[in-house]
Amino acid sequence: MVEGRNALNHYRPGKDPYVAAHILERLPLVVGDRGIFIVGMFSYFRWVDDEADERVDLTKSQKLEFIDREMKLADGQPPQNPLRMEIVFENLPWHAVPQQEARGQVKILLSSIADDVSHQGYLVRSEQEITDYNRRTILPVVTGLFLSLNGKSPELSDPLLELLDAYIRIGSLEGLGDDLRQGVLKLPLKSKETGVTSVEEVLAEYDRQKFNETKWSNLFKILRNIGSFAYLNIPAWQKAACIIYMCADVLVKKPLFVQREKAVKGLSERQSINRLSVLER
Repeated sequence: MVEGRNALNHYRPGKDPYVAAHILERLPLVVGDRGIFIVGMFSYFRWVDDEADERVDLTKSQKLEFIDREMKLADGQPPQNPLRMEIVFENLPWHAVPQQEARGQVKILLSSIADDVSHQGYLVRSEQEITDYNRRTILPVVTGLFLSLNGKSPELSDPLLELLDAYIRIGSLEGLGDDLRQGVLKLPLKSKETGVTSVEEVLAEYDRQKFNETKWSNLFKILRNIGSFAYLNIPAWQKAACIIYMCADVLVKKPLFVQREKAVKGLSERQSINRLSVLER
């Protein structure tokens, strides 16, 4: 977690290794204030996510209090002593976007982060809870992006929602090890739908066969629904960019680089015990 004068630079999209993030960083050159708004919002949420995931010195209740503070900020009620990234949020060019709708998307995404915090400590989520969580995570991102770019909602269809859910699930496979190190599980377990699990139990269920089956099942869902981008309420060039990016990611990157050995490298049952002790303080 980084605060102070260097926070905005630390959390800007260009610091990420992903191609999409580097493209995002160049949006201000293309669309001016709308691009500045998108880049600033991206940076703000990277900071919020770090606070929720990385701050092992905070208890679960303290993290939820922090997210409640950010909810009030999204409602236009800034704290008396704002942190650097909260000032960044307040100073975004809100005039360039539909402000009320944009703030609503911010609150939906904050609720998704709060859900993650609530499930820290290896709490299991059911299949339906995972689906609901994935939608609350990706919907405000996609809707907020195109709302900021075009001034109107992209109107996501059910096939596109299925595609996006599958995309998030592949991301949860790719980040399985990192999530477990933070005491969070973003994938369903067949062995249980409620209660507390452990690193050992998750790794036993998501062995190489289950990991690969889940990966390919969701990749095929994406390919089956990829044409749904064509029906979004956005300009044609944006539709084409979405399809090209998704095809490249699904056909090239995900099959090659989402591998169980890489995802869970270095995990151990001891990490599960240590993480629980920190969260329960």
